[in-house]
Amino acid sequence: MTPNETFGGEDILVESEVRNETRKRLANVEIHELLLNEINPEKGANHIHASARPGEKISLVCEFPSPGRGLYTIGPLIVRARDPYGFYLKEERLEAEILSVMPRPERIKGAQLRPRYLGPWPGSIPSKTLGIGTEFYSIREYLPGDDPKRINWKASARYNELIVNEFEAERVTDIMVVLDTDVTFFETAEAELFERGVRAAASLTSLYLRQGNRVGLVLQGEERGSVPAAFGKRHERRILYLLAAARPGRAAVSTSYVVSLLARRMLPSRSQIVIISPLLDPDIAKGARELAAAGYSLIIVSPTPSPPSKFEFETEEIAYKMIMLERANTVLAVEKTATVVHWPAGVLLSSRLAKVRQIRPIVLV
Repeated sequence: MTPNETFGGEDILVESEVRNETRKRLANVEIHELLLNEINPEKGANHIHASARPGEKISLVCEFPSPGRGLYTIGPLIVRARDPYGFYLKEERLEAEILSVMPRPERIKGAQLRPRYLGPWPGSIPSKTLGIGTEFYSIREYLPGDDPKRINWKASARYNELIVNEFEAERVTDIMVVLDTDVTFFETAEAELFERGVRAAASLTSLYLRQGNRVGLVLQGEERGSVPAAFGKRHERRILYLLAAARPGRAAVSTSYVVSLLARRMLPSRSQIVIISPLLDPDIAKGARELAAAGYSLIIVSPTPSPPSKFEFETEEIAYKMIMLERANTVLAVEKTATVVHWPAGVLLSSRLAKVRQIRPIVLV
C-alpha cells in the first residue's frame, strides 16, 4: 500500500502479487482484497478470478481517493484456489494493513508561552536569564573573548569604550496538549466542531515540537488515549496517528479530574498545559483553578460552537440558549486562572493565537 500514512488529498495505491509455486496449472484462483464500505476503488479492482501456470504471477491492483481523517483497515488479502470440479479448496490469508489519514497541521506562529518551568535546552521561550537569545537584556563592558558581533557601536561611542549587548536566554519547556472530545450537546454541528478541535491539536503539537519543546497529547472523552511528552518528528507522527483515530463522545470522567491527574504524572511541576475544549463541562473551571494553584501555566483554545441555521422546535432553541448561557458562565470562571483563546468557525487559528499574550493567573483557593 502506497502511502500507508497520508494527510489526505491524494490517491492510495494497493498492489498485491500472487505466484503459483506448484507444478500444476491452477485454473480457478480467486483473489480478494477486503475493503471497508466507505472505500470504493476508482481504478483497477479489489476482487478478481484468474488462472495461473506453474511459476506465473497474478497481480491485483486498485487505486482509490484518500478517505477522510481516520484509521482504515485494508485487507486481509484472501487467496482461494479450487479445482474445476469443486472437490478441494485451498485458502491463504495475508494480514491486513492500516491506512492512517492524519489531520494536516496548520502552519501557525502560535501563542506566547510563559511557563514557570524551563528545561536546560535552547528554544524559543524567554527565560529572564542571560544567555543565547534574540531579546535584548542589557549592556556591559567588553571583555576578552566576547563575540565582536555583539558590540554596540553607538553605546561604545557614547562611553568612549567598547560596550556589548547582552541577550535574554531562550529555553524550552514540557507541554501537554489535551483534546476534549465531548461535543455531544451539538448534534448537528458536532462533526465540524470536533474536527476543528482535532486540527487545533495537530497544529499546536507541530508548532511546539518545531520550537524544540517536549510535547505530549491526551485524548479526553468517551475514548481516551495519551502519548507521553517527547521530542522530534517521529514523535509528531505518533501524536498525529493518535489524532487520526480520535472520535467524539461523552466523557465518563470529568476533564478537570483527568487533566489534574495526568499533569502530575506526565509533566514536571510548573510546566505548560494547553487544553482544546468547547468548554461545555462546568467542572473544567475547578480543574483550571487547581492546576494554576499547583503552578502550571494554562492556555485553553476553545472552538466556539456555531448556532444551528434553524430550530425545528421552540424547545430546541430554548435548550440551545441555556447551554450557551452555562458555557458563558464557565468561560468567565476559567478566564480568572487561564488564558482563553476564542476560536469562531471560519477564522484561521493562527490569527487568533497571534494576538495571545499569556496572563499571570489569579489563583483563588
